[in-house]
Amino acid sequence: MATDVDLKKNTALAVVDYDEDAGSGFEQADKDAYAIPYLSVLQSGSPQVKKSDGAYIKGAEEGSLFNSVTQEVVGGDVGVQVIPCYYTRRFVRWGARDGGGGFKAEYTSDDPIISTAKNIDGRSYFPDEKGEINPKTSDVLVDTRNHYVMVVRKDGSFSPAVVSMTSSQLKKSRQWMSKMDGLKFTGKDGQVKTKPMFSHLYTLSTVPESNDAGSWFGYKITLGEEVSAVSPALYAAAKAFQKSITAGEVKVQQPMSDAGVMETEDF
Repeated sequence: MATDVDLKKNTALAVVDYDEDAGSGFEQADKDAYAIPYLSVLQSGSPQVKKSDGAYIKGAEEGSLFNSVTQEVVGGDVGVQVIPCYYTRRFVRWGARDGGGGFKAEYTSDDPIISTAKNIDGRSYFPDEKGEINPKTSDVLVDTRNHYVMVVRKDGSFSPAVVSMTSSQLKKSRQWMSKMDGLKFTGKDGQVKTKPMFSHLYTLSTVPESNDAGSWFGYKITLGEEVSAVSPALYAAAKAFQKSITAGEVKVQQPMSDAGVMETEDF
């Protein structure tokens, strides 16, 4: 049996060949083994900005952008560069407040169960076990626009994320979609066509917003350079990400509560 001394001696002399072992250990890993994070906007009530909270992150403040998996925090005035690759609209069902909240299900816009929810004071609720609508005991249904993106860092590295927009940020989602749809080119057949969603870089930063109910930070979306002009390899990676999403190979990490993805005045 090798002793600690033997191991230290062998380690000092060994030359590790990663080429020989490339990919080892991941043989059984599938899409369920990985989680794509949410990129969200921290608000004054977010646990990451409260020094008294166990989830506090040094340097985090309201208006910062937060990665739910890597725990990275970027100032909202600086923002992050992203490449949008895919879009979905879902209606997400969150558990009742008195029941501890939490993600329960998501539905497409044509799912008949959506018609069973009722709108009260600007929010949609499902009847509780007694068949009544009560904000404390009824599940809530949230219209959610998901933008699947590649986050591009200054050093050229990149990673996938989901930007989830709800409530007051729905208009930002619609504006972003309109901006992307307006990018055209003339095809080889002479027809005017829409460029792929992943054709351009965008900067996501944040700005203060408010209404009669309160104040919060929302998204600011700025069009940037064409991806292919920056890096053909980056364009290829974004295209591959889009294809993996459409093939059902992407699993998103569901947040613990609706406050985890809602960046608005509601929380």
